[in-house]
Amino acid sequence: MGSLRLACACTLHANLRVMGKPLQIRDVPKPVLDTLRERAEERHMSLASYALEVLTRHAQSKTMGEVLAGPRLRKGSALKNDDILELLASERR
Repeated sequence: MGSLRLACACTLHANLRVMGKPLQIRDVPKPVLDTLRERAEERHMSLASYALEVLTRHAQSKTMGEVLAGPRLRKGSALKNDDILELLASERR
């Protein structure tokens, strides 16, 4: 019984650590709220669960700045326009 109680306590503490902070969004326009509610209902989810899913998906996707920064972080010499045009022309031959 003691090991079961310890396992439950460990699980409880693990769950408490991964729980996020609450977020409240005020002044959501009615059309936006209605759309979110409809989409949540279609997926048989609560509005809060659906909103969390949408926010998580958005946070996991890269911004345009992050996407464009990738090639800029590469090391090596930059290709000049003439070099690029020559490479393209050689591929067409």
